Amino acid sequence: MMKKKHIRLLTWSSVFVAMVLLTNLTFIGHFLKRNYTYSNYNGTFRYGEARLKGKGYTNRDEGYQYFLNNNTQVKDKQLYRTFTLDPWRFWEWHEWYYHYDRFTLPYISERTIQKNRKLEELDNKQNK
Repeated sequence: MMKKKHIRLLTWSSVFVAMVLLTNLTFIGHFLKRNYTYSNYNGTFRYGEARLKGKGYTNRDEGYQYFLNNNTQVKDKQLYRTFTLDPWRFWEWHEWYYHYDRFTLPYISERTIQKNRKLEELDNKQNK
C-alpha cells in the first residue's frame, strides 16, 4: 500500500517538473504569458509590454525616462507595476529569474491610480 503512494507521488512530481520545464524552456510558454503593465502614480504614464508588437521589457525604462524628462512637474517619479504577483503561474517562473526587477517594483491598483487622478483633478482638466 505504501509503495503505491510513493509511485503516485513520484509520477505526479515528474509530471509537474516536466510541465515547468516544457513551459519555461520552449516556445509553448510564450503563448501563455500575460502582457505586463506599468503606470506612474496618477496614470499619466502607462506602459504595457506586448512582445509580439515589439514593446518589450527593455523599452519600458526608456519610455518612462523620456516621459519624466518631458514632464518635470510629476511629483512621484516611481514607476509601479499594475499586475499582481502570481507565483502559481509556473509557466512564468523564468521571467522571475531573467527580469526580477519587474516584480520588485511597488504595486499600485487601478483604484489608487483613479483616486490620485481625482485628487489632482486630472480628469477635469482633460475634459475642459
